[in-house]
Amino acid sequence: MSSPGTLKEKVRHYIDDILAVPGIIDCALVSNDGILIGKSFEDSISAQSFGAMCATMIASSEAAASVVNVKSPFWVLVKSEDKMIIVIGAGARLLIAAIVDVGVDVEVLSTKLLEIGESIGGTL
Repeated sequence: MSSPGTLKEKVRHYIDDILAVPGIIDCALVSNDGILIGKSFEDSISAQSFGAMCATMIASSEAAASVVNVKSPFWVLVKSEDKMIIVIGAGARLLIAAIVDVGVDVEVLSTKLLEIGESIGGTL
């Protein structure tokens, strides 16, 4: 999964890779502090809010885990009746935040997204 070119091209390449994972509806690449790096969303306002809130979710889960002496989570999942949100680390500074079909196998999904996240972390 090498991604030559400008930063914008690399980000677009990774967004496309994420969207190619079965079950992904929309996604964003976000910095750990909530800054939107790339997105598949049409609406930039909701994508920015989504990114910031997803960064908060992962930070809060890490803090909660720390309080009870649990290692930092690999990913965080929010499940509703019709969709899920998954947030996964992508290197030391970035996160993958995705909206997912509720029927998808979460273990398969998380494995694929962790692989993409490792690639992103090694490149961006």
